[in-house]
Amino acid sequence: MTAAPTTPNVVVFVSDIDKSIRWYRSNIGLAVEENWNAAARLDSQVVVMGRNGIGVTLLASGRPVKLPDPQRVCFVFEGPPAPSSGSPPLFLTDPDGTSVELPSFPASRVN
Repeated sequence: MTAAPTTPNVVVFVSDIDKSIRWYRSNIGLAVEENWNAAARLDSQVVVMGRNGIGVTLLASGRPVKLPDPQRVCFVFEGPPAPSSGSPPLFLTDPDGTSVELPSFPASRVN
């Protein structure tokens, strides 16, 4: 079986950059790595948050952005072993309603 494709970073469009920074810091443990007005001429702000080379790019635009709603964002970090096998993943919802999954893996997969 082929593993599902992964990426170390995803882009999430947000309505309130400061609120989203606080949420991803408090709930996922991400830290701000870069923060810039990506294009002041486009009235947008970009904040890159991450941990252990994995993270999220938050993009807030001063203009309405019409995009399909994402189904889910999933972060996989190396760290302490997951609880006993069979434990469910943790699902959170960010301030803009995006579902964020923190999956659970057996200890053998984490190490």
